Amino acid sequence: MKTPQDMIPVAVLGATGMVGEQLLALLAHHPWFRVVEVAASDRSAGQRLGARLGAAGRALPSSIVEVTLKSLDDAFEAPLVLSALPADRALEVEARLAGAGHLVVSNASAFRADAQVPLLVPDVNPQHLDLLDAQRTRWGGGSGGIITNPNCSVAGLVVALAPLHQAFGLRSVVVTTLQAISGAGRPGPAAGDLVDNIIPFIGNEEDKVEREPRKILGGLVDGAIVGADFTVSATCTRVPVLHGHTASVSVAFQHDAKPQEVVQVLRDFASPLTGLGLPTMPRPSIEVLDDEDRPQPRLDRDLGNGMTVSVGRIRRCSVQHASFVVLSHNLIRGAAGAALLNAELAVARGWLAR
Repeated sequence: MKTPQDMIPVAVLGATGMVGEQLLALLAHHPWFRVVEVAASDRSAGQRLGARLGAAGRALPSSIVEVTLKSLDDAFEAPLVLSALPADRALEVEARLAGAGHLVVSNASAFRADAQVPLLVPDVNPQHLDLLDAQRTRWGGGSGGIITNPNCSVAGLVVALAPLHQAFGLRSVVVTTLQAISGAGRPGPAAGDLVDNIIPFIGNEEDKVEREPRKILGGLVDGAIVGADFTVSATCTRVPVLHGHTASVSVAFQHDAKPQEVVQVLRDFASPLTGLGLPTMPRPSIEVLDDEDRPQPRLDRDLGNGMTVSVGRIRRCSVQHASFVVLSHNLIRGAAGAALLNAELAVARGWLAR
């Protein structure tokens, strides 16, 4: 077992937000990483993290809650930075830290569309991590770089789409998301707006769901991503569920496939990361559920400690080739766990300078 001195020092930015809190919870007993620095808004700087977290900090060890919050403008010591910042702050802060030689693993959307920044889902496109090579000169020739994870709905959706694209070739995807309240962060929608209600619009969300799967499932050619050749049409809604984003999906393939073939491909999916021993990697990545009324958020969002993507209701579509329902935990597979798994892969592949 590693001693604290053997573990990799980590800084967490946006530590007092919903995703930041989830990151801290996942890091509390992580076998590779130890939290040594935290930062949030400027008004939090100089305060003890535990005082800012309140009740949310009670389950965390003293080694984390006793850390003093830094300003985002400060210098950081940790070689690995996990960022849960809002996109507007991330754009400047993450670039500055990459330029200072830190490996920044970001949950923010600021750099997701950047041609040189991997939009990484490790059990789907680990080869895109090689984009870090192109960043070595961009940030001043040092060892710094930026890795991003996708939108919280895309993170689960693309795990289900990846083996189907490989087996049959995707031509078009139509998806309606039913996204949990926690996906809105704090303060989120007012409770009165969601009781007995669904909100059929989430700002800027549909563009991400339509764009990001093509980058993730695209090819790495001459140091750049060539997007996959299929289209996505998305409708994103907010529903009165606490955690767990559900997606109702219809797909058309380049080559027709029967529902039982779709089931078999999803069941046979094997992560390319098997054997690396990544602590956050779920086994399996995909769980196919046979019951006609599954997946359900309350029953299935915590599969694989929140990292397994569940798929059910696989059936013939009368308009396209196949329809199914995908569920993933938005705060874990869709956010904090996704960033942590990205960091683990980067370490396992030797991208972190210590």
